[in-house]
Amino acid sequence: QRIAMARLFYHKPKYAILDECTSSVGMDIEKIMYTHSQDLGISLITVSHRPTLWKYHNWILQVKYKLI
Repeated sequence: QRIAMARLFYHKPKYAILDECTSSVGMDIEKIMYTHSQDLGISLITVSHRPTLWKYHNWILQVKYKLI
């Protein structure tokens, strides 16, 4: 995941979709990844189970489901 983020920083796209990109990193690295993406002007769409990522986004879509 760190290599994938390094590639993201290198290519500097206008936007990126991140799927569980912080599942194996700590909150300190998570903060660096998201703030650096913001500094580069990369808009992020994140799929994650971590509510700690909410502070790095302007909008949050929370999907809840109930098993029947």
